Amino acid sequence: MKTESSTLPAPAADFFANLDALRVSDNTSAPLVKPVLTHIPVKKPSKEWFFRIHPQVSLDTLILETKDEGEVLLVSPALQEQLLGENCVAVRTLRLGVTRQGTAFLWPVRRPMEGRRDAWATTALDAISYAERQWVRMQADMNLGGYTIQVARVDDEPRWPEEEFSEILRIAFKGALVDSMDHPTLKRLRGEL
Repeated sequence: MKTESSTLPAPAADFFANLDALRVSDNTSAPLVKPVLTHIPVKKPSKEWFFRIHPQVSLDTLILETKDEGEVLLVSPALQEQLLGENCVAVRTLRLGVTRQGTAFLWPVRRPMEGRRDAWATTALDAISYAERQWVRMQADMNLGGYTIQVARVDDEPRWPEEEFSEILRIAFKGALVDSMDHPTLKRLRGEL
């Protein structure tokens, strides 16, 4: 009985002989691909998110917000005077935030009501103040009548979007701009649809 001897071919190079050659240096070039920012949610941070808020980026503007439909629409400057005081239309401060996973979002922050104690709005502003410096999570507490704030024990710096704030707004409100009194959401609020 004849047997053939099986031999493995020798590796072309011994990768494990020189560990320094395997090490990645700090000078490693940038990745070959770059993500494209195509969607930015406009919403209050979820109770599960740890987030940061950009300390220098904000905009006070008029927003049309419907709770039932979950719509957050930016009101055109040409219509602001006509719609101020309209049902579901209010001044909001748009704040740029980012999650620990690097997802950017815009938070339309409600201002505290004048002349009233408004713990929901003031504790949200407290969360923003903390989030400008460290990673936080906020959760509604019905017994408190406001938000509780938790701080993460991490020192990671946030990865802010590279785009200018005007481009971030353009992406976030793509298809969500009230630019006419005949806008379907306005017609629905007036009972015309």
